Amino acid sequence: MAVARLTIEHDAVDDEPTARTRRRSIALRLDGKAWLRVEPEVLFELEVANGDEVDDARRSIVEEALARARARLFVVRSLAVRMQSTAEMEKKLAARDVPRDIARDAIERAAGYGYIDDAALAAQLARGMRARGYGRRRAEQKLRSRGLSAVLAQAALAGVYGGGEDQEEAIAREALGRRAVVTDADRKRAIAYLARRGFSARASWKAVRQASDEGPPPGAV
Repeated sequence: MAVARLTIEHDAVDDEPTARTRRRSIALRLDGKAWLRVEPEVLFELEVANGDEVDDARRSIVEEALARARARLFVVRSLAVRMQSTAEMEKKLAARDVPRDIARDAIERAAGYGYIDDAALAAQLARGMRARGYGRRRAEQKLRSRGLSAVLAQAALAGVYGGGEDQEEAIAREALGRRAVVTDADRKRAIAYLARRGFSARASWKAVRQASDEGPPPGAV
């Protein structure tokens, strides 16, 4: 079994031609030969020290520890940009060829710290869709497109949109805003507009009829 002496070179500059930016990293060498480049944030997780003797078994252990640390770091950095679902993170890690067990560990750790919360994400998305004047069906499509389960999506939508037809009609009327609904052409355009935004035919028709009965508001468009 080959044994090599570990050398740790701090503040090495990653100047590979494929790198988009030059960044600081730590170089690990075995008997002076290049082995690994390590981000400063993950070095402590590898439990190595300058001058360590590294055999084949320990080499494998360090390489796996580095893969796990990098996966966790990638998850944390991705979630710092925006909230993401478990399914979205699984897809991103798979695209980086991260082994399934390592990806699962990284995601579970992030979830354990509250960084990944599919239920909270579903509720946030549902509230945002309603605030922007979208109907329940479009909101459900949005939640499902983000990799959220049908169960979580329905629970979030029920909390934001309710379950009654009257509530959907009220939301549809709100979505119409100050649109003029006076002529038959106005009504057809308004119904088509609400349908595109995910409201049912019944809710769209009733909302348009209500707006028509109310008459054009001042400054209607």
